[in-house]
Amino acid sequence: MTAWLSVDTDDIVHFPSNRGHPNRSSQYMDEWKTSGYRASEKLLQATDRFIQWVQDGPEITVFLIAEQLDCPDFRIRMEKLLQMPNIVFGCHGWGHRCWSAWPEDIESFSAMLSTSRDRISDFAGNSWRPRFRAPAGYIAKWMAAPLAAAGFNLDSSINPSRWVNRKMEGDWMSVKQSIEGIGIIEVPWLTSVIGPACGPALSLFPFAIFAKRAWRKHSLRITSNPENEKCVALYWHLLDHNRKEGNWNPPISKSQ
Repeated sequence: MTAWLSVDTDDIVHFPSNRGHPNRSSQYMDEWKTSGYRASEKLLQATDRFIQWVQDGPEITVFLIAEQLDCPDFRIRMEKLLQMPNIVFGCHGWGHRCWSAWPEDIESFSAMLSTSRDRISDFAGNSWRPRFRAPAGYIAKWMAAPLAAAGFNLDSSINPSRWVNRKMEGDWMSVKQSIEGIGIIEVPWLTSVIGPACGPALSLFPFAIFAKRAWRKHSLRITSNPENEKCVALYWHLLDHNRKEGNWNPPISKSQ
């Protein structure tokens, strides 16, 4: 099985503890279409480090949050990535609303998808790919049909680890079936023997120990065509590049 590399652009404001979740967030998000976003200095610094690291590297899908194009400083950095042939862009929503944690709302979700898709695809041009990752990994069966209607052909929102599946009451399989049943390719996240292996798991003990081992093993074969190959998603966050005093890099195999 091959591995597919992607990075999410979440800023501090997008943490579920801050915004996007109906119960966990300090800021209530009654509307999905936020405005006036300005990037934190931490994200800008981390993005600069990512730009340096990614040059002449393997292809990576950047899952961009559409509202972030409001920020001139952040947009300039995305324009630098746009000039790199190994960078393509997907959609990570508009303002990082954790949709499946809220009551079902097909109309609003559909509007968000089309608005975000249009903004990111207009920006990315030939580097746009109709790929979606649900904010905070929250996806439900009812979201499959709107994704297909909006033209997305790949989703990467499912964390199939046993630890997360218990929180989902064993429902990940039916979610996956709903997505694939409507013609969308599902690329699940890499997991380790003890649980999650992507995103926050890369820095949380003890998940990080097993995650790094799993990354090095699976990143021996990296694909740029997740639509055509059986693969797992290896993903991290731009903000991770601030770790270890700015010296953090994703633990992919040195052969890449």
